[in-house]
Amino acid sequence: MARFLILALILLSSCNNSSNTKAGWQKVFQNDELGKTTFGDKSALIDAVRLGYPIRIGWGGSRVEHVADADFLTIFQGEEVFAQIKTIIGQAPAIEGDSLKIRFRQENHWTMIAGSNGYFSGMMTNYMQDTLVGGGADRYRPFAWYVNFPRFKNNIEARPLWSESSPNWEKWNQEN
Repeated sequence: MARFLILALILLSSCNNSSNTKAGWQKVFQNDELGKTTFGDKSALIDAVRLGYPIRIGWGGSRVEHVADADFLTIFQGEEVFAQIKTIIGQAPAIEGDSLKIRFRQENHWTMIAGSNGYFSGMMTNYMQDTLVGGGADRYRPFAWYVNFPRFKNNIEARPLWSESSPNWEKWNQEN
């Protein structure tokens, strides 16, 4: 009986991974429009990007809040994160009497780049005419940054994905 209890305790403790208290989507960082930290730790965001964890960004205005998956991420000089979202079909709220709807904007695609320093650049195109119809101006706004932490912690160290000591660094740096 004692062996059974010991075995049961070992099994239960191995199923409970206490070394990784964060699992699932967690807000790790938020910046204001000047890039100042209002929540969390920017280094946690940078580490998550280096480890390949899925990232989402959130932003809003006086009437709406948006959250989108970051589709392409850039860490600049180990200090700032920039994220692009996939191009979406534009949408706009429509209030008719006491009814609220969100409708597609006809013919418009929209995408953006968001920065952990508050930088924001959006672009809207008319996909029927393949023309730029808006955006491109540099603006600044608050963003919330979310990370999807794995259930079980891996043992990979969050190191830069490049190294100045690598053999081709000088050549690559000159070409880019």
